Amino acid sequence: MDAHLRILRRLERAGPEGVVASELIPDRVAREFVLKYLASKGLIVRRRKFRGERIFITTKGLVLLRDYGNGVT
Repeated sequence: MDAHLRILRRLERAGPEGVVASELIPDRVAREFVLKYLASKGLIVRRRKFRGERIFITTKGLVLLRDYGNGVT
């Protein structure tokens, strides 16, 4: 869960520009697994464009960070 919170914090800092998926998690298999999980929980939005993919945090993800993002999980 700490790794997921770190990802959400990075997306929060990126703001409306989001983060390129391959910069967020370099390993393709791990990236698909983790991003699919976070998207299924409604914490992120994935937007594919041409060959790339950008990841954005949702309101639900921001609320989770506000409630549990202080390191106490």
